[in-house]
Amino acid sequence: MSKCSICHSETIHKNITYIQWYKKKLIAVENVPADVCPNCDEEYFLPKTVDKIQKVIELHHSSRTISVPVFELS
Repeated sequence: MSKCSICHSETIHKNITYIQWYKKKLIAVENVPADVCPNCDEEYFLPKTVDKIQKVIELHHSSRTISVPVFELS
């Protein structure tokens, strides 16, 4: 465990779903290990985890596809 750099709470280690825009597409990577602040939801990743995320995204071998509704706030 470590301290959050934003609010200084103790972080909790858990697997999350990482969401990112990549080449104008919204992608999600599931089961990503992260330290997460229970107070402000800031997420922290090890450098090797970030490298693995980027490799998975660049290979474009998704395990499934989901539809996401899009709303516009006028």
